[in-house]
Amino acid sequence: MEKLRVGIIGIGHLGRFHAEKLAQIDKADLVALVDINPERVQEAVKKLKKLGKNPQIFSNYRDIARLVDAVVIVTPTFTHYEIAKFFIEKEKAVFLEKPITNELNLAEELVNLAEKKNVPLQIGYIERFQEAVKEAISKIKNPVFIEAHRLSCFTERNLDIDVILDLMIHDLDLVLMLKPGRKVEFIHAVGAPFFTNLPDIVNARLVLDDGTTCNLTASRLSLSRQRRIRIFEKGSYAVIDTLEKSFLYVQVDPSTKEYFQEKKLFPQDDPLKSELIHFVEGILAGRPLSPNGKEGLQSLELAFQIRKQVEQNLRKFL
Repeated sequence: MEKLRVGIIGIGHLGRFHAEKLAQIDKADLVALVDINPERVQEAVKKLKKLGKNPQIFSNYRDIARLVDAVVIVTPTFTHYEIAKFFIEKEKAVFLEKPITNELNLAEELVNLAEKKNVPLQIGYIERFQEAVKEAISKIKNPVFIEAHRLSCFTERNLDIDVILDLMIHDLDLVLMLKPGRKVEFIHAVGAPFFTNLPDIVNARLVLDDGTTCNLTASRLSLSRQRRIRIFEKGSYAVIDTLEKSFLYVQVDPSTKEYFQEKKLFPQDDPLKSELIHFVEGILAGRPLSPNGKEGLQSLELAFQIRKQVEQNLRKFL
């Protein structure tokens, strides 16, 4: 197989970006777009034609099964289970935007089904593909404190899920990457709904079994956006800013107490394109995908533990 025939399901705000990036990948053949809104699809096709692509348009995802080798699912979270299950059963590779589903048992079922049928499944944790994040992972070997602020202005997107599944889950995934094999021993989390009936702002404090402490804040109430992660270990720390596309690494000389700084900028970084290249080329080469279903499930399980804490503490206040 020289090219991977791919269909995209869901051509909303994020789905349009996926379509444009896939159209730029040589080893991907974007053959189909699916959306229940025909105007939205037509708008996307106009842009794709300028890139030399002319995918077929469908309103029902079931109609593209015969045309594709793989699908990219960028629909509301509550639809993930039904759509992903259909394509996994058809033995089509699946790229599924995070979170896997809005119910843990359904996510577990999808991951187990993909494993049983040996179907490639990649979960859309885009932050793993940020160059600044890759730098941090290469430098920081044993964090003792991790702090993350992921703040967004309110939009009408992703309102079927709370801010934990919408935003914080990215940082949960990074914590689990930075501390592989470690278990969470303690969680204290608080949050509150504002614009929706679900928590729109959440702060979670996690303590791992080696004593590492993580302080994570996610909000969709902010007046400005922020994507900043600070990671501390003995003698050094790193600051990642994925909006600025920057990485700052600071080391301390214990004898002189001097600071040595190294800052890198990645203005050309395109993490969405990078993760889609990983998906396409991984399938064509028969390589394992990452983050796979099991990895996506770990952060989802942690997200639901945090949600439970938030709900318990919210009931106390009310």
